[in-house]
Amino acid sequence: MKFIEQYLQLKNIFTTDREVISIPDSKTVIRNMEFHSRTDLSSTSAGFMEDCHIGENIRFRYPVFLPDNRQKHDQVIIFLHGLNERTWYKHLAGAKFLAENTGKAVIMFPLSYHINRGLPEWTDARKLAGLLERRKRKYPGIKEASVANLVLSERLTDYPERFFISGFQSAMDLIRLLREIKAGAHPLFSAGTHADFFAYSISCMLLQSLMISNPDNLLDKSKIVFFAGGSVFSHMQGTSKYIMDSVAFETIRKFYAGIAKRTVSMAKEFRPWFTEHQYGMAFKAIMSPESLRKVRVKNMAFFQDRLMVIALRNDKVIPVEGIREATGDKFFRSGKFSIVHFPYDYTHENPFPVLYRKLDEQVEKAFHKVFHPTLAFFAG
Repeated sequence: MKFIEQYLQLKNIFTTDREVISIPDSKTVIRNMEFHSRTDLSSTSAGFMEDCHIGENIRFRYPVFLPDNRQKHDQVIIFLHGLNERTWYKHLAGAKFLAENTGKAVIMFPLSYHINRGLPEWTDARKLAGLLERRKRKYPGIKEASVANLVLSERLTDYPERFFISGFQSAMDLIRLLREIKAGAHPLFSAGTHADFFAYSISCMLLQSLMISNPDNLLDKSKIVFFAGGSVFSHMQGTSKYIMDSVAFETIRKFYAGIAKRTVSMAKEFRPWFTEHQYGMAFKAIMSPESLRKVRVKNMAFFQDRLMVIALRNDKVIPVEGIREATGDKFFRSGKFSIVHFPYDYTHENPFPVLYRKLDEQVEKAFHKVFHPTLAFFAG
């Protein structure tokens, strides 16, 4: 079945409301599993405390693609998404492809406050329309402001610390999931299960921070694929009608550039995250080329044999040069850093468009240009 057909089929049947989803004409099934985030954010400032009570972010479901009916699996790929994504739809075909062709289970794990971990009203276009007009009046000259990026833009403009803290929660949730899987405490996996990662866009930054900090050496044997991601933060350009508007991006750009250069005044509750916590220090190491360069280079070098990067040549959000800066020239020339380009007007947010049927064949080839090398890397 071709990519566009897979996309439409999976979009029509996918939901997190059912425990098991059978896929027509396939042995693969989707199991939706429960997760309870227990990340302690009690030390954050008052500006973030209201977020700690969003129930959808604390208790949620995540889908697992199972390629066969084994009771327990011993290999898994964890699939991570991009910034400001509200559904899994555009990633379902990729997850199914990896599950069916590697024989490994594929977990699709949502980042905090994304996908089904956000409030329902965050995607209510009718209610958001009025708020969008008010934001445009408040910030004359604002660029790329849209209903799609309004909630994230407002949240980051009001409190730029959210960018790091929500990433921290995502990372701690992921660590807990990995520990459960490796200990045999997860109902779908046997003890000692091997875990690999496929990360897209901003989730590459999350993984970079985990690779540099590597708690309990959990990633020591993992193979990791970055797709359209992996840049130092200072090289990113997050202004997009699908991600965040210009005011929000400029707010977080200045804030985190200031942290990297030690020129911004941090709240006393926020400072320890970057001076005492391993993940925070690792995050700081990928803020800019100069920030903790030796730490970044040394720790990323440990993963060079188990890392593959696929960058988009025309990516304006996470450009090739920023990824090269983060991974280093040696890795850039290693043969595991590839730059792909497609013969249509793709974007970072939509590399495989499905609305223009005349592009179906080109999109099919583009999809395989990314996922066949990924398959070979995981299988090799």
